[in-house]
This record gives sequence, structure tokens and C-alpha cells, in this order.
Amino acid sequence: MGAATGTAVPDDGAAVAVSCLGEPLVLVPFPASGALGEGSPDLAAATLAGAEANVAAGLAGMGVPVAYVSRVGADPAGRLLHAALDARGVDVRALGSDPGRPTGWYAKEAVVAGDEEPSSRMHYRRAGSAAAAMGPELLDEPAVAAVLARSRLVHTSGITPALSPVCAALVHALLRRPRRSPATVSFDVNWREQLWPSGDPAPVAELAGMADIVLVGGDEAERVFGTQDPAALRRRLPGPAWVVLKDGARRALAIDRDGGVVEQAALRVDVVEPVGAGDAFAAGFLAGTVRGEDVARCLRLGHVSAAAVLTAPGDSAPLPPPATVAALLAASAQEWAATTVDRTGVRLPEGVR
Repeated sequence: MGAATGTAVPDDGAAVAVSCLGEPLVLVPFPASGALGEGSPDLAAATLAGAEANVAAGLAGMGVPVAYVSRVGADPAGRLLHAALDARGVDVRALGSDPGRPTGWYAKEAVVAGDEEPSSRMHYRRAGSAAAAMGPELLDEPAVAAVLARSRLVHTSGITPALSPVCAALVHALLRRPRRSPATVSFDVNWREQLWPSGDPAPVAELAGMADIVLVGGDEAERVFGTQDPAALRRRLPGPAWVVLKDGARRALAIDRDGGVVEQAALRVDVVEPVGAGDAFAAGFLAGTVRGEDVARCLRLGHVSAAAVLTAPGDSAPLPPPATVAALLAASAQEWAATTVDRTGVRLPEGVR
């Protein structure tokens, strides 16, 4: 197997507010035949995907200087991902290429059950990927070390340690970085049952407890921590500065170390496709965080970002126009509750601009 290669760049002081570490994936359309093949994917209609990649793209779309740390294969899919992230405005100098391993990819199969909201079933082809070979030594590579040294916040998720034992060791090493670096570390639980054959959530729970900011969905919280009660969840995660609980289409809560809760209702959204909304919420919340917004506005920006993705068929989508976002962040509770979002855009109450 060939060694992974990256660009050895000096620490030139280029702006990086956030670095995201995880596996970028190529998303390909699910075939009409219903059978997803093996081997190289058809890239004719492929797009950027992967949890941390979605967060990076979302942050860049909000004007946050962001870098991506990972490995892709030296193949057409890897080149597509490199170009896609670069085109979104993501710093890709710490995105290396491994000539001996492939780039991961997947497809989404639409699932509609009765009157329920649309959902998707994932079909992954990522075993043995370039990203799965990332280990703790990655953090010391010149390009990676330079990017991380400039980052105020580093983001990863529970998907990355599921890829391989060396990836789990990498995330452990990353989460120990606050002892050596002032960067805040955020961790999105992102529990994926199919990636953990043992079914044991303890490794993810341990990693979450080492982070500064934890983001977790309600169902995930129940599965990984045994509760989605805010007070009980906070007792299971005493270390992070904030635990952000995403309660589906209802609300999001941010819980501080003292048990104080900031709550923000979700926007009313006509859902087109749900995958990627959690990553978009994370991007919005983290964008507000690095800009120094209060936590209530961070939650609102997370909801706005998630709503944009929920009303689009892909894993990411641009925010509404800046004036609309500003109006939503400044809206009263009543105005916020009266706002609706669908594929045509945001419908603000009359008189709100």
C-alpha cells in the first residue's frame, strides 16, 4: 500500500476559524434497478457528502474560514471531493491523497411509509477507504498541524471512530488536544447503528465526554446515554461546556455545566429530504459560536441552516439571503413561531423583513 500524501505547507497565518476532521464521501444517485453495485461509483451525478464535510461546506457558506482534515483516494472520486470542497470555499491543504486506498461513497434510497415524513436508507461503500486508515500520526503531519494550530474550534463526530481502530485512536488523540492547544473541540454524536456491529455505544459516549461542545439528537441520546432528559443527560456528560440536544422537529436545547437550559423551538418546515439536516444544524450552531453569538442565537442559526437542507434534495444547501437570516435571528418568539419554510423559501410573518 502506498503512503498517503498531503501538501506540506508552512504556517503562513492564513485564516482558519474551524477545522473539520472526518471522512468525506461521494454521494451517488440510487439506481432505478434497486441494486447498488460494487467497485468504482458512477460519478456522472455525484455530489459531496459525509457528516463533517457537510459541516465544513455549511460553515464556508456562512462565511466562516474553515479547513478540512482527512484523506481521500488518488482516484476520480477523491479528485471530485477535493474539487467540490475547494469550490465551496473550504481550505483543502490538509486533505491528503492515499494512492493505495479508495475513496468512500454511498447512495440514499428513498423510503416513504404511510403518512410519515420522507426518510432515507443509506447504502455505504466505505470499507477500507483512505479515510479509514487515518491514525493519530495524522495530527503531526505538517499540513494538518499547521491548520489545527490556527483553528479556534475543531469539529468531528462519532462516525469517524467507527471507521477503524486507528481512526478511533485518532479521535481520542484529537480530543486530548485541549491540553496542548486552546482550540475548542466539538463532537456530534452521530450514532450510526450499522457502523458499530457490536452495538455497544460506550466508545462514543466516552469520546463525547471528552469534548467541549457535544451535539446529540434525542433518539441518539436515548441509545448512547440511556436518556434524553436534559438534566439526566447533563449528569452523564459533566465535562463539556455545552450539551446541545436536538429534539427533532420540535426544538433544540443547550444545557450548560450548571444545568441551565436555553431552549429554541424549531422552525415549521415542509420536509423534502431529511439527511444532512443534523450536520447543517451543527454548522449553524458552530458558526454562531465562533462569531461570539449568544447561545440562543446560535440555536436559531442552527435551525435556519437545518431548514434550508430539509427543503432540498441534497445533503447540503445554501442559507436564505442574509437579510432574511438577520430578520429571523432578530425576530420575536411570536414572529419566529409564525415563520414557515418550504422549497420555495422562507415565509416570514407580515411586517418582518
